[in-house]
Amino acid sequence: MFRFTRRRLPLPENPGQGLVEYALILSLVAIVILIAMSVMGSALKMAYCQVISQFPGAGGFCVVDEVVIFRVDYDINPDDVIDELHLDAKSNGDYDPATTLTASPGGVLEAREHHYHLRLFSLKCPCKVTITSSAGGVDVWEYPEP
Repeated sequence: MFRFTRRRLPLPENPGQGLVEYALILSLVAIVILIAMSVMGSALKMAYCQVISQFPGAGGFCVVDEVVIFRVDYDINPDDVIDELHLDAKSNGDYDPATTLTASPGGVLEAREHHYHLRLFSLKCPCKVTITSSAGGVDVWEYPEP
C-alpha cells in the first residue's frame, strides 16, 4: 500500500527572532501614536467627545473647558458713531496656547499673558457677544438693558 513519510523541515536558527521583531514594531507604532496624540491634543479630545455625545446616556461624560468672561469695558460715545468694547476672558482659569477663543461678533481673541483680550469697534451696540473655545467651552456677555 501507500507509505507516508514525514519530511523534516529544518528549524530556524533563531526561533525567537520573529517575536522580537513584532515587539519592536508594536513599540514603534505605540510611540508614533503617543506623539500624534500629544500634537493633536485638544482637537482629538473634541472629536472624541463629539462621537461619545451621540450615544444615549453619555451626557456629561466629556468635560470641556470652562470659558469665563471676567472683565468688560464698553464705551458708548454719543458724539461719535463708533462704540468700543474691551472684553477679557479666561479658559480654565488661565491662558492655554493650545486653545483658541473666538468671539461672535468680533473674531479671534488676542492671547495675553494670563488671559485673552477682545477689542471690538462697532457702529452700533454689540448687545450680545458669544465667546467660544476651540475645546468646546462657551460664555455669553449681554449688554444690560437701560
